Amino acid sequence: MARADDDGDDVHGPGDESAFSDADLDADWDDDVEDLTEPGDPEFWADDTRVDPALRRRRRLGNVLVVLGALTGLLAIAYVVDMLMEVGDVPRGVTVAGVEIGGLDRAEAQDRLRRELEPLVTRPVVVRAGESEASFDPAEAGLGVDWAATVEQAGAQPWLPWERFGSFFGGRELDLVTTVDDRSLRIALGRLAQERLNRPAIEGGIAFRPDGDDGGVRAYAIEPRAGVRLSDLEAAVVEIRAHWPQVERIDVAVETVRPKLTSEAVHTVLDGTIRPLLAGPVVLRGDGGESVLLPEDFRRALAVEVRPLDDGDGNAGDGGESAGGEDDGAGRAILAVTLKPDVLRGAVQGELDDTERPARDAALVFRAGVPEVVPSVPGVRIDWERTFAGLIEAVASAPEDRREVPVLYQPVEPSVRTADVQALGITDVLATARSAGHSPEELAGMGTALGRLNGAVVRSGETVDLSAYGAPPPLEAVLRDALAQAGLHVTEQGTVRNDTGAAVAVHAAATTSTVQVTVWGTPT
Repeated sequence: MARADDDGDDVHGPGDESAFSDADLDADWDDDVEDLTEPGDPEFWADDTRVDPALRRRRRLGNVLVVLGALTGLLAIAYVVDMLMEVGDVPRGVTVAGVEIGGLDRAEAQDRLRRELEPLVTRPVVVRAGESEASFDPAEAGLGVDWAATVEQAGAQPWLPWERFGSFFGGRELDLVTTVDDRSLRIALGRLAQERLNRPAIEGGIAFRPDGDDGGVRAYAIEPRAGVRLSDLEAAVVEIRAHWPQVERIDVAVETVRPKLTSEAVHTVLDGTIRPLLAGPVVLRGDGGESVLLPEDFRRALAVEVRPLDDGDGNAGDGGESAGGEDDGAGRAILAVTLKPDVLRGAVQGELDDTERPARDAALVFRAGVPEVVPSVPGVRIDWERTFAGLIEAVASAPEDRREVPVLYQPVEPSVRTADVQALGITDVLATARSAGHSPEELAGMGTALGRLNGAVVRSGETVDLSAYGAPPPLEAVLRDALAQAGLHVTEQGTVRNDTGAAVAVHAAATTSTVQVTVWGTPT
């Protein structure tokens, strides 16, 4: 069935079999053809239903232009919308140290950078100098980040369409803008180098350890080893400026510090001097006695030190630096070995003291009341310096079964020689005084006083105090009298001054009740 619409046209329902007849379809086709071609076009009807190729191309181009125009319009709208949405924000695609900040406003960008990069900028700065590594706190060394300046690097939003379009597919990586307090950084680096990075050269030497239970000592070499030191503080500051905080370990330049000793010099001393010295006991043979130095005694007495070699002009080599920055002092020193005499002396002196002979001064003694000169006798003592001076060489060259060294002595002259006493010229009696009738109590202590007085000499111009002899009153009175008779000046206070121009000597004697003093001197 058919029904009429509002315009009066027939509308066929889906169940109407006569809705679309063949005639209707042919009429629709004719209308469509007329819309596509101009009426009476011979070229169209000449090729049946095919359209002219040029016309088709023009129509296709027109369709393309329509599409392009539509797309351009859409892109323009998208551009305007994108610009309006992101005015004043960080450009799209911007990252700093891997942190995306594109599209954020600048305050948000700074906050995100601080939050996410804090572990990076607060971690200790690791400095590697050769094989040495050490770290320091960046804040204490004056290192920091200017977050605002870092974000400002991103610049403003791009206005060119192709730049904005490209930002969807690419990005920009910006560096952190760091701040550096050069003075604080130099101080921190200098302290780090001094305490942790610099490694001094090991000059080498000789060390010792016990060898067995019999007191033996074993010597071994400490090999020389080169050290390193920070070569250029300013260059290190530049390196840290350039690489912090992105680089985890920052390498700084170092120079080699070479030891002045060579391994050959160490082993020459070890094999040629030290080991022979410690090979066993050494006998010190003196006049009438001997003692033994053990390896442990030598170990305690050994002094091994590095000494610069003389450069031939009387100047010690200073191990200066070469143009390449390396210390060229290798081989400019020797390993000197000495023995401490006091240590060796302490080990053997107790057994060798008896081989020394003290000197004996000349003296004036009275025998049977007559003065007699007792001659002086020279002594000898051990010359420890000379004895030990040749000890190293003597032991190194001695056969294994005769490791002994002679003890050397030096003479000791008496302080008073025989000629000195003879020159006094005491040969005659100058005065005698005597006192009798004394009780034993009055003469108490007489023996001690006589021992001090007999042989006492008062030289010309000398003053003595009689109380120093401890004479009992009877003896002191007789002594005063005899000295006065001999011409000496005696005071009431008990002092005596010899102004006679010649020396005098005193001889005193006593019995149970008598006292006698004789003054001897040079006759006038």
